[in-house]
Amino acid sequence: MNPGIHDDATATDGVALRSLRVGGMPLLVASVTEHGRGPLLLTALAEAELRELDAFLGAELPRGAKVGFQLDGRELRLVDEREDALLRATRGGLDTGWIEAALRLKGTMLVVLSGGHPDPELAPRELAATVDARAREGRARGAIVGVLEERTSLPLVF
Repeated sequence: MNPGIHDDATATDGVALRSLRVGGMPLLVASVTEHGRGPLLLTALAEAELRELDAFLGAELPRGAKVGFQLDGRELRLVDEREDALLRATRGGLDTGWIEAALRLKGTMLVVLSGGHPDPELAPRELAATVDARAREGRARGAIVGVLEERTSLPLVF
């Protein structure tokens, strides 16, 4: 079992996530199908200026997309600039190394692939090659986006 894979109902939902570290850097790969939330997510991300990628390997991901991640004790949310959630995933389904790196760096590489889900058991190197191939086919969007941890605080009582 790979703890970096979150695939609640991906067969019908149309969106799957994989969180991992590549060269010590956090990477979150979302893949979408033409079913469920997949097309809606792609449209929302295009509107939020998540740019199409020409390549992944050896390329620098753009910055400036109008989305970011919020992480709390229970879930990870991809939000737009109005803080509307575009995507949610349970925190327990995320790779702990990804969480540590993303919080330390206050950001992550985000890549969204269209054309179906890669095999969830792909090794990181093979996943990176798949991301690169999809980008060269015009089926990948990506950026470096912020990650913010929301800490719940108790009300002060005097």
